[in-house]
Amino acid sequence: MILNKLSLIMMFSGVLFVQAIGKNEITLNPDVNSVKFSELYQEMPATIKSFLAKYYPKATVVKYEAKSTVVGKKYEVKLNNGAEIDFDKNGNWEEISDKQGIASALIPAKIKAYLNQHYKGVKVESIDKERNKIKVDLQNDIDLEFDKNRKFLRVD
Repeated sequence: MILNKLSLIMMFSGVLFVQAIGKNEITLNPDVNSVKFSELYQEMPATIKSFLAKYYPKATVVKYEAKSTVVGKKYEVKLNNGAEIDFDKNGNWEEISDKQGIASALIPAKIKAYLNQHYKGVKVESIDKERNKIKVDLQNDIDLEFDKNRKFLRVD
């Protein structure tokens, strides 16, 4: 009985250890203009750095996390303006959340056309590319779903 409990404790500890190994995280101070970035930040993929420079040039990274998953690395970035962006292993965005509104250039053209026709002037608060669909949350609390071809499916 004691051996079984000890085995369970060892197995649980091993699982926690494996999860801790696959996660790298850094938090940067948003109040400091010239931050000496750590080695981990320097390892941030160039595609993510380019994305941030293009779409969020005035924002500062306050948190960066690299996670190892079964399908490869995933990256999470939080900015001092409240925006949060998740990237896939290739540095392509998967989900963007920004209470101030997501830049129009980041919204796929077909979805943007639908929004201009049906929700003109309403900003997109979050967009999430999933395997077979794209979820779009608007600032007026309406949530929309589109298929992988960007065709409107339904109000969620």
